[in-house]
Amino acid sequence: MASFTFRKAGLNDLDGVLTVQAVVFPAFQEAKATFAERLRLYSDGFFVVEEDGDIKGYLVSHPFHRPAPPPLDTLIGSISPDCDAYYVHDLSVLPEIRGRGAAGAMIEAVTDLARNAGFTTMALIAVGGADIFWRRFGFGPVSVQALEERLVIYGEGAVYMERPL
Repeated sequence: MASFTFRKAGLNDLDGVLTVQAVVFPAFQEAKATFAERLRLYSDGFFVVEEDGDIKGYLVSHPFHRPAPPPLDTLIGSISPDCDAYYVHDLSVLPEIRGRGAAGAMIEAVTDLARNAGFTTMALIAVGGADIFWRRFGFGPVSVQALEERLVIYGEGAVYMERPL
């Protein structure tokens, strides 16, 4: 069995990304158009994990204005040049490769990317109890009253988190 590799995503990877999303986050489906737009707007922040020619995971990230990450499955049109933070939009890894370092490799890559771009903060919305996972990478919960309504669509226990760089 070959070991996984991770690399920047391309348009040809989007069907594989949707397949992983359907397995990992069946309650939070985003359209192919949403992923295609993120790839077009900020390809540097879109990675895939591949093993034996199949997409087994992905990470989508981009600059944003905190504390207002884009709503789930929403086209954003553009990324403002004056963004003040770096957002991890989505990280999904199939169960069959969990525990082998794929998520950590992608998180390390985007952390370096964010730091090198001059950002001092990364942020995300953790769903389904994933805040425990994200704490291992230095993220902590941040209460933002203005986000409470937006977090409802992510389900009970959704947490807005930030990490200083």
